[in-house]
Amino acid sequence: MGLVIEEEKAHLRLVEGDLPPTPPETVVDGEDPKEMLAFPLPPPTKVPAAVLEVDKKTPDAHVPRDPRLIRLTGVHPFNVEATLSDLFNEGFLTSPELFYVRNHGAVPVVRDEDIPNWEFSVEGWVYPIRILLNEVLICYVDWLRILSSLLSRSSSKSMSR
Repeated sequence: MGLVIEEEKAHLRLVEGDLPPTPPETVVDGEDPKEMLAFPLPPPTKVPAAVLEVDKKTPDAHVPRDPRLIRLTGVHPFNVEATLSDLFNEGFLTSPELFYVRNHGAVPVVRDEDIPNWEFSVEGWVYPIRILLNEVLICYVDWLRILSSLLSRSSSKSMSR
């Protein structure tokens, strides 16, 4: 038995010494590979600044949009996709302006100062509760962390089936 183990060790030593050398790093167009990024960066974001003419007569007259998006269901509601050429030009990562949109109604007008006063209600076959968003953010931060952790675990389990 000891002889077999010695033969295996000798064979492994031969295999380790017989490996080909590691190939040199690839240099692209004379660039230093150390300066190249290991992962692609997202494309630069160009946030639309103006409301499109076609949107000015709709309930979404306050929402600036990217003119490269193709409308699928008419002017309103806003259901769009980007052209394949625009997506290919963006690369592997898509900028937020070119994400597809599926919508069933108008985009609400929201002022930042109103958001903390938004009220949530839970009703139905449960003990009803009403709570302001500001209360949730102040009083239930730890609870939200636990809840989001639990929800992400349960959804990932159901998605893996």
